[in-house]
Amino acid sequence: MENSKKQTYGIFAYDKNVIPYLDSNINFESGIYIAQISADGPSYYSGLQKGDIITKIDDTTINKMSELRSYIYTKKIGDEVNVTILRNNRERTITVKLGKKI
Repeated sequence: MENSKKQTYGIFAYDKNVIPYLDSNINFESGIYIAQISADGPSYYSGLQKGDIITKIDDTTINKMSELRSYIYTKKIGDEVNVTILRNNRERTITVKLGKKI
């Protein structure tokens, strides 16, 4: 397996079409909702938080978890990606350094 297939991002997120079935109080127009972050993953150390909504990764619009996975799989361990999120209705960009999948 190539190195690009062995990296991890460390989040569990849901598309906007799935969220109403899990929590009817969460509402957003686009992106994916971070429901959980692995405590030992690169996203945890980057400052991403549960409840953040990822809208872009390196200027690529993200609306499904599968889009995020597909993009991440083109990267290698140690690569950095810029993640655009919405938190408390404010947009911000966070850099995440991809780590090795355990």
